[in-house]
Amino acid sequence: MNKTSQKLILATEKLLRKDGLARVTTRVIAREAGVAEGVLYHHFKDKAELLHAVVQYSMGDFREVLESLPLQVGQHTVRENLEHMLQAAFAFQFRIAPIVCSLFADRQLLARTREILSKRRIGPKCSVQTLAAYLQTEQRLGRVAADVPPQAAAELLLSSSFHAAMFDHFLARKMSPAKVRLRIHEAVNTLLTGLEPRISEKRSVPKYRSAER
Repeated sequence: MNKTSQKLILATEKLLRKDGLARVTTRVIAREAGVAEGVLYHHFKDKAELLHAVVQYSMGDFREVLESLPLQVGQHTVRENLEHMLQAAFAFQFRIAPIVCSLFADRQLLARTREILSKRRIGPKCSVQTLAAYLQTEQRLGRVAADVPPQAAAELLLSSSFHAAMFDHFLARKMSPAKVRLRIHEAVNTLLTGLEPRISEKRSVPKYRSAER
């Protein structure tokens, strides 16, 4: 990535966070980056291409963590691997949540973004598939329960972190790194242990009775 492209990406991200997608035009972006608007179109075909570049730039460690998942099969524990992956996923999702949500206000831009993701075979679908493939391989080693659908488990994990990122923005919640780690730990633990009561619990817990009389 050359310096001009990086300046345009950083300017776009800054303006999106400050003003929102509706008020951020290519002219405003070019002015913020200190270049002519024509220069922007020399580096990016259109606004959707630029937004896509912003999202890719925001991925941080998430891409590397995803790509290294196959190397983690049989290493450490499944719990540790999933928590490490979700830490990187949440950091990425928290950065891009405002951009993703604002796309729904511009149907044309949303359609163009879908087109880019489809042509380049990237996006949330690929993240889910990568995680599902990891879980399926761990399943063959007996480290994940045989009756767990890897695809559904992957979707639950990644959607849980995106849901958290969305609500942190919406409610203006300032979560410390420790609280984020705890939340991720609890999400992974819930998926790994399941919701059904254990056999010992079934024997000791009385049947539910309605409080209404």
